Amino acid sequence: MKANKLGIRAILLAIACVLMVSIGTTPVNAVTKQKNVVVYKANFHFVVNGQVYHAPKDTQGFLYNNRTYVPIRFASYLLEKSVEWNQMTSTVSVKQPSESQLKQLQNYKKQYLVPNVDVKKPASSLKKETIYTLVDAAGYNFFGKEQSIPKDVTTFLHKGTLYVPLRYFAELIQHDISYSSATHTITMNTRSQNGDGGNGTGNGNGNGNTGGTVTDPGTGDIENPGSGAGEVVPPTREELVSAVDSQLRRMEQRVTTIGYTMYEKYSNATTPEEIQSIKDEFYALIAKTDGEVQAILSQLDKDLTTYNYEVGSDSADFRAAYEAKKEVALALVFS
Repeated sequence: MKANKLGIRAILLAIACVLMVSIGTTPVNAVTKQKNVVVYKANFHFVVNGQVYHAPKDTQGFLYNNRTYVPIRFASYLLEKSVEWNQMTSTVSVKQPSESQLKQLQNYKKQYLVPNVDVKKPASSLKKETIYTLVDAAGYNFFGKEQSIPKDVTTFLHKGTLYVPLRYFAELIQHDISYSSATHTITMNTRSQNGDGGNGTGNGNGNGNTGGTVTDPGTGDIENPGSGAGEVVPPTREELVSAVDSQLRRMEQRVTTIGYTMYEKYSNATTPEEIQSIKDEFYALIAKTDGEVQAILSQLDKDLTTYNYEVGSDSADFRAAYEAKKEVALALVFS
């Protein structure tokens, strides 16, 4: 029986690959890709509230396509934010830490504190290196809110470390960040203790309501995303649909991951009780994802109507792509 299942699995994996590259409604970068990428590594100075830190050697940041990339876990820890990775959904969550976590983060930072360093000079020269990496391999949740990835943002998962562009990180972490290309210095200032911790609902006193701002006098990559003042410009139809693109491709990845994970459990089950328990778990996970997909698509149609755009067939096309991935996951587990 298991041998037969393994044969079926190989066939279904091939079908999944075909679906991933052939479904027209899915954006080109919807499927996680592995490839060689040429980057320029540097030992960045991370200056936080006047103190200087250097990342571990195996997780140093780099430049790619004139953008500055930082290890999201290390940078978040320096700002005393907890980071969690959900293997099932391939999502990284950045949160306010508990009291015990905060103490751990403060102890962690001490390991990488570099005293008496001259930040007017680079800690290292740029080193050209080719890395083999997963591209756009994760979803992001900051302070309880899922964040879509803009089309012009590329993220990397290399040797277990997630790297994101500094500008994108600053916007989501809700802190003031600046970068000097001359000295490879990233300056990050934590929010006032009187604020809400940077969850985007501050009171106008620099406590999080404006979003993170990044300035960069050197590369031209980092720009100031603005404070939100002035006339509010409604999103374009393309922007609304693009945001849903990002959310739905994560849902598609999720059902595929669920299928692979449940298949392993199902293959190793030996009793009817174990099999039924796995089925119940699988359908509960699928039902939860179905509900999230429906909520995303309903919101899209609502937003299109609110801004007087044609609703069109976008939701139906997105659903068809998602259902195709789900069918593969279902067949993978129970065929």
